[in-house]
Amino acid sequence: MIQNAQQSQASPIALADTDANADTDADADADAEGIATMEHLGRTECLNLLALTQVGRVAFVVDGRPEILPVNYALDGDAVLFRTSEDSVLNQVSLANVAFEVDCIDPSTRTGWSVVVHGHANDIADAIDPTSERLRRLALITWAPGQRQCWFVIRPRDISGRRLRVLPLEL
Repeated sequence: MIQNAQQSQASPIALADTDANADTDADADADAEGIATMEHLGRTECLNLLALTQVGRVAFVVDGRPEILPVNYALDGDAVLFRTSEDSVLNQVSLANVAFEVDCIDPSTRTGWSVVVHGHANDIADAIDPTSERLRRLALITWAPGQRQCWFVIRPRDISGRRLRVLPLEL
């Protein structure tokens, strides 16, 4: 029985074969692929997953147009810290509401997870408060070439995550 995701933490969905010549029998597809479940992750697990990766995406709006850019980042508690160059469009995030996303996807198994942080971005490059000074001392290596002296911190308003797993039909 398929349950509404709001009623359950994991909602099973039979995966369908995307091949144009596939058998249209849903039971055959489910037998071959398994049952997919979508789990909503708690805040602690989301933070643990955020701590595992080094690259995420910042989503923001510039002149009414959505932008999504990859950044290297560091995590300090639940705050996300990233650096950019002076000429980057990322400097537009200062004092803006943003989304920050990380994920890990395995196409071969059709599994993965995603975490999204919604919050407010603050430019801390020139801030002299003790917290900003401490954050700028964190190890934050950027892969992009050139100077990255513009520091931003995203203070979360909310953090959410989902995990997609495929379970075998027979346990």
